[in-house]
Amino acid sequence: MLRELHVRNLAVLAEAAVEFGAGFNVLSGETGAGKSIVVDSLSLLAGSRASAELVRTGAEALTVSGVFEPEGKGWRGVLEEAGLDAEGEEVLVRREIGRSGRNRVFVNDQPTTLRLLADLAPFLLRIHGQRDELGLIEPDLQRAMLDRSGGAEAGPLLARVAEAFDHYTRLAERLERLSGDDRMRRERLDLLRFQAGEIDAAKVRAGEEVELRAERDMLRNAETIARSLGTAATLLFDEEGAAVERIARAQALLAEVEMWEPQAAAWGSELEEVRIRLSEMARAVQHRLGGLEADPARLDSVEERLAVLERLVRRHGGDTAAVLARRAEIEAELAELEGDDVDRDELAAKVTAALGEYRDAALALSKARETWGKALVERIEGELKDLGLARARLAVALERRRRAASSLILEGQEVDFGRDGVDQVVFLFAPNPGEPPRPLARIASGGELSRIHLALQLASRGEAEKANPTLVFDEVDTGIGGAEAAALGAKLQRLAKGGQILAVTHLPQVASHADLHFKVSKQVDGGRTSVRVEELATETRVEEVARMLAGKKVTDLSLSHARELIAGAARKKRG
Repeated sequence: MLRELHVRNLAVLAEAAVEFGAGFNVLSGETGAGKSIVVDSLSLLAGSRASAELVRTGAEALTVSGVFEPEGKGWRGVLEEAGLDAEGEEVLVRREIGRSGRNRVFVNDQPTTLRLLADLAPFLLRIHGQRDELGLIEPDLQRAMLDRSGGAEAGPLLARVAEAFDHYTRLAERLERLSGDDRMRRERLDLLRFQAGEIDAAKVRAGEEVELRAERDMLRNAETIARSLGTAATLLFDEEGAAVERIARAQALLAEVEMWEPQAAAWGSELEEVRIRLSEMARAVQHRLGGLEADPARLDSVEERLAVLERLVRRHGGDTAAVLARRAEIEAELAELEGDDVDRDELAAKVTAALGEYRDAALALSKARETWGKALVERIEGELKDLGLARARLAVALERRRRAASSLILEGQEVDFGRDGVDQVVFLFAPNPGEPPRPLARIASGGELSRIHLALQLASRGEAEKANPTLVFDEVDTGIGGAEAAALGAKLQRLAKGGQILAVTHLPQVASHADLHFKVSKQVDGGRTSVRVEELATETRVEEVARMLAGKKVTDLSLSHARELIAGAARKKRG
């Protein structure tokens, strides 16, 4: 869920802070008011590329930030793999784009890359609108939606295929190494033995370089440390008028007035505690000072040892722990290369068997996908009837991509295969009767894609399932009106149950179903154009829906009609 959106200096939007809520969030406004700017800001948070042309005139940089509360655990894995903080339940994403073209990305206030943001974004929000952000045309998403429609049956089948693929891949790679050029294999063995010997000779201990660097810094600065410690000890304890002596004098003076000053005794006790602690500290400083001396020989030894460790770290990993991990990998590969010669025929048989297991699992998944596809199409077409696409037809095709020299042969053809099976899932669409269905990405318009995506979401998940991630629909209502618009609003509200949807709309029938309604407006002040985004209260919401019904001139009749629309939508929601 997207909790907060903050935007500064994006196009004509000088500054905006919006707090979204759960359920169905609607953004409306007059044509040209700047609603697309809000979607542009969300696109930046989703990892889209930015141009310096987006920066507001007169500003040096634009900033967009969003506070998300994502569901599930997948987003944590993305952050942890990148070494970023994944604690808590919120994710803060911030983009800064400078007029000079500099582009900075922050996640949880930690600098990162646009690539990382693109990997994280699918767990946060998915934008579906009139532009290239339409994720529905992506083959991977089409396959994922089909598999999700399989429900509980899909999980075990997908897991079986993935496990069979991984098992086959490991065995095939091992056999390939054994079957390769023998000279290259011997060279590999020599290299691995040399690397193992080098690490063993160094007797590496995890974390040793951190301790040595700290000791090196101390030895390099021994004289400065000794001088500071000596002066501190003198000021605390040794010289006349030292801190301990002055505290003792203060105690004596307080003791003289105890009979007249009620708090003097308590102050004296506190000073005694301070004197004892200072004395202990002074003795500790003196003890450390006594054992501290410049040791050039030890410094040389530490420098030499660090040089050895840093050379190994550069070759094998980021620190000594990584070097030791690499040593374990070398040991495993040596055992494999040295011990597999006698097992080559047995290993080849295992590879063949593993490929057969994968083939069976993949074909079982394909058969299930055919069944899921037919059921999904029926459910989708039922939803599309209410969205102005009653005459349109959708189909799900399973294709296999050929790959030369593939080890998997199906029906006499060498086919590509992977952890997701052998199928290329393609959604086919025919908007009008008599037209042959074609791939969705080639034929559907932006408005059609948005409505198909909405129908897919409704058809491939249960109504009570959480809408994860946040779904953003940009002008999903293009080309529809009347009863179809009311049906669209009801479907968006239904899909938003338990989750969150943000929708930009021109239609009052859609806006009337909102749980939260935001108005985007444009104004000119001092010769500068700016955009404002505000959440509407009950009465101002009625006025905005009335404007959407009647245009700029709001009448009593349009206000009455707006109240009826909102009340009717509320009754449907309760029902």
